[in-house]
Amino acid sequence: MSGALVWLALVVFDLVVLDWWLFCTVRPRFMVLPGTEGMAEYRDYGFHWRVPVPRPVPWPLLTVLGYGAVVGAVSALVEALF
Repeated sequence: MSGALVWLALVVFDLVVLDWWLFCTVRPRFMVLPGTEGMAEYRDYGFHWRVPVPRPVPWPLLTVLGYGAVVGAVSALVEALF
């Protein structure tokens, strides 16, 4: 369960700090490809929001996360009871 929360924190950090703030707003010179300076696509905040949620939804990957959460919850419950 804590692994899923760490993963979620990393995804949110990547979206808000690295993508939206650093890449879309600040845009340091080393992050801009030569010849693409000033392109409007660099300020497309929606693109960075849509990319982490692929379509179609990868259900097998979500079941792996769900399985880990269930096994973790059951093992924590068993340990708390015994």
